[in-house]
Amino acid sequence: MPSIDYVEAGSGPPVLFVPGSFSTHAAWRPMQKWLAPGYRMIGTSLCGYGATAETRGRDDFGMRHELRIIEHAARRAGEPVHLVGHSFGGTVALAAALANSIDVASLSLFEANPLALLDRQSRRNLYDAVLELSREFSASVDAGEADAAAMIIDFWGSPGTFAAMPEAVRDYCRKTAATNAIDWLTDFGFDAAVEDYRRLDIPVLLVRGELANPAMVAMTDVLARALPNARGAVVDGAGHFLIATHAQKCAALLRRFLTVADAALPEPTMVA
Repeated sequence: MPSIDYVEAGSGPPVLFVPGSFSTHAAWRPMQKWLAPGYRMIGTSLCGYGATAETRGRDDFGMRHELRIIEHAARRAGEPVHLVGHSFGGTVALAAALANSIDVASLSLFEANPLALLDRQSRRNLYDAVLELSREFSASVDAGEADAAAMIIDFWGSPGTFAAMPEAVRDYCRKTAATNAIDWLTDFGFDAAVEDYRRLDIPVLLVRGELANPAMVAMTDVLARALPNARGAVVDGAGHFLIATHAQKCAALLRRFLTVADAALPEPTMVA
């Protein structure tokens, strides 16, 4: 079986953290240190990041590759998991909940980006712009441009975000740029519709930054209207990388949400 990143710490209800592109499970550490004890915190990395093998290619990039990772981690947890995802990791978390192949207690999504939700008449201009960006990025990666990743980091963040990152982080983004190009294919290929989300009746926390770009605002708004049991939050002064830049605020939102979501879970069956 291809290798899959897996780390865990603590005890209590399991919370499975799913990082986004250009990231590993370490992306959640700034938030995790602000979470109250009493949770079993599980981390993994998506295809091609950290210790997780890349099993996709440009002719085989379906979401099933990423779901295999989430299913593996959830099986190791052995009980219903609270899924927490950021960016592309949030999209993968949504896909896992919709696939109904694991027992998901709740979803917490920090700037999730299911791009198919932009492919509607009223948002078509946003969809076309993001699609064009992804194609330009892929061409830059294929051409061997050293800082092609800056195009994506600055799109989701703001101009200059990549340049302001620590050199070690920028270097990791450079090394995984080809993986990120496949992430875009996977995301665009995930075509869940509004009607699918309307059937997802579990507690959902939707968080975005105040400075989120227009595409992110649009996707979050669609999810907020479609998901039947969603609550939303906007983090003041934050952009796309809010789980690091505003970790304490994001952790407080997650902690409050998990308290409510845990209370809604059925009591475990007692065996005499």
